[in-house]
Amino acid sequence: MGFFLPFTYIAYNAGYNQGTTTYQSVPKDFQQCPGAKMYGSTPAVTTTYSPTNWLCPAIFSCLCCCWPLGLVAIYYALQANHREEMNDLYGAEQSASCARSCTYASIFCGVIMFGVSLAVFFTVQQKNHHLP
Repeated sequence: MGFFLPFTYIAYNAGYNQGTTTYQSVPKDFQQCPGAKMYGSTPAVTTTYSPTNWLCPAIFSCLCCCWPLGLVAIYYALQANHREEMNDLYGAEQSASCARSCTYASIFCGVIMFGVSLAVFFTVQQKNHHLP
């Protein structure tokens, strides 16, 4: 039980020779880029972009500067590394940006606290020096 067509199909040529055609997706003088891979006949360029890793500066800022902001910077740096491994480059760039901001803030706060500590230390030393 099938469907039967009561007519036969005849290809219409329109009176000219169509010949055979070959299709080429790239020009004949095409030169492949060094970082490109070929999949079939179409070149596919692979990129190796990755966001800056802020883990080492974040650890430094945690140990030597303001540790609460340093811990936040370490968290965001690890999150950026994880997102990069998951191939989420936009999320990795956002997390790396937060890690950079927290690292800079930690270093800035650490420098300010060090300066204030020195000022207090020398002020106390000077007052103790002048006591009879």
